[in-house]
Amino acid sequence: MQLTPVTAVGLVVALAGFTLLDRARRSRGASAGPAAADRSTDLREHAWKWAVPLALLVVVAAEGNSLASIGWRVDSVGGFLRQVGTGVLVLSGLNLLTAPLWARVGDGGESLAAGIGSFASLSVPERLFVAFTAGATEETAFHGYALERLLALTGSVPLAGGVSFLAFTLGHVGDTWDRHAVVRIAQPALVTTLLYLWFRSLPALIAIHAVNDAIGLLLADRFRTDADGGESGADPAALEWLRGE
Repeated sequence: MQLTPVTAVGLVVALAGFTLLDRARRSRGASAGPAAADRSTDLREHAWKWAVPLALLVVVAAEGNSLASIGWRVDSVGGFLRQVGTGVLVLSGLNLLTAPLWARVGDGGESLAAGIGSFASLSVPERLFVAFTAGATEETAFHGYALERLLALTGSVPLAGGVSFLAFTLGHVGDTWDRHAVVRIAQPALVTTLLYLWFRSLPALIAIHAVNDAIGLLLADRFRTDADGGESGADPAALEWLRGE
C-alpha cells in the first residue's frame, strides 16, 4: 500500500483526532459550560467523539476501500461470541492478577478510582452510552483504521501495534484521567491492541472494549468520593481491590 494524502489525513484523524477535537472545542468555548471536573459526566463531551469515526468513514470511502479494510469482519455469530468472551475474560483476569503490582506504582490507584467514581452521577443508560461510545469510537480510530493502515503501509506488526498502543494510551490524558490513571489505562490499551492483532475483528474489539468499560462504569458508585475529595463515600472493598490489598 502506498501512502496517499487521503490516507495521511486519515492517520492524523485516527491517531490524534480526539485530542485535536477536544482542543478545538475548548478554543472555541464549546466546553465552557461544565467545569473541568464535570466534563466526564457531560454526555455532550462523549457524543462529540463520534465525529472521529464518522470522519474516518468518509476517508475510507475517499480511499476507495471497504469497511473490511478497517477490520469490519465477523466470520460467524459463534466465533464473534467466543472472541468477545475470551477478550473480556483476558482483560478482567489480568486486572485481578496485576492489581497487587499496580498498587505499588504511582498513587496506588487513587486517581483511577476517582476517575471511575466521577461517573456515579450518571444513570445506568447514560453510563452504558459512555461505555459503548468509548468502545466504538476508540477501537475504530486506534485499531480499525490506524493499526490496519500502518500495518498495510509498513508490513511491521510491532511498529503498527506500538504506534496504535501509544496513541491509544496518550489519548486518555485529560480532565478525567491524570498521569497516574493513564499509566494504569496503558495495560488494557496494550491488551486490546494485542487482542485486535489476534482477532483482526473490529466488531469483536468494540464489544470487548464496551463490555469492559461498562463493568467499571456500572460499579462507579463504589468508587465515588465525598464532596471534599475524600474516600468516605467509596466502598472500602473496591478501593482495596484497586490497590491490590
